[in-house]
Amino acid sequence: MTTRIFSNSKTSRLLGWLGTPLYLLAFGVIVLVFDPCLRLIHLVFGYEAHQKGIHLMNRLLYGALWLNACRISWNRHPHALSIPASTSGTAQHPMTRIFIANHQSLNDIPPLIWKLRSFRLVLVSKAELSQGIPSVSYNFKAGGVIAIQRQNPQQSLEAMRKLGERIARSGENVLYFPEGTRARDGKSAVFRSGGLEQLMQSNPQVELVPVAIRDSWRLAQWNFLPIPFGQTIRFDILPSILSNDVLQQCDGHVGKAARLLMQSAQEAIVQQLNLEIL
Repeated sequence: MTTRIFSNSKTSRLLGWLGTPLYLLAFGVIVLVFDPCLRLIHLVFGYEAHQKGIHLMNRLLYGALWLNACRISWNRHPHALSIPASTSGTAQHPMTRIFIANHQSLNDIPPLIWKLRSFRLVLVSKAELSQGIPSVSYNFKAGGVIAIQRQNPQQSLEAMRKLGERIARSGENVLYFPEGTRARDGKSAVFRSGGLEQLMQSNPQVELVPVAIRDSWRLAQWNFLPIPFGQTIRFDILPSILSNDVLQQCDGHVGKAARLLMQSAQEAIVQQLNLEIL
């Protein structure tokens, strides 16, 4: 169910012209101000301090949606993991956690980065964002974001393989949108399992955490001109899916296990959203 303060789209669009300039101005100011700040923080204090700066920036980007009366609703399934996690508990967790989400707009990312900050996430994102965007592009270079070239499958798989080796050493976790591109109408494309397979080459014992995102696509339905007034974006944290049993069913074959795991994650998400897989 779509949640708006004003259910009438004409009213939402009309009022959106009042709040959208404020939101876009705030967004621009935040990324412009944080760009030199993040560079200085990384130069003087290093990677961990830089990550805290990224968390704060995403919290502000997340909060800027209030300027257009938009809000974020968080819901956790009773059997899903606790969020946020304690830092000590996350560090001692024996398996890599891979947060799998459907992708509807760029507004998916700041709330997830902020809400899941205690999990030491590595974001996998499209390479187009690695150039020309203040703060965001610098974070690809200094913040460890993995750039994926969607039109180059070989590069994408190699990047995921290297990420798998990295997180096996560092104990970091992953935020990943396996559709490869965002759904502009809220529907779900097939989740690709190749990247997960590469991650599992170095980390066969993984915990997939499905995250269902609802109605984020509506913020961009008019190409942000305007952003609908009073729209709610909902994030549902769903029960984890462990790789152990699936690997046993597949006789240890990582490729088959990755396909089954990704299929299970997508089924959980589309069932939560009452969608069909395109």
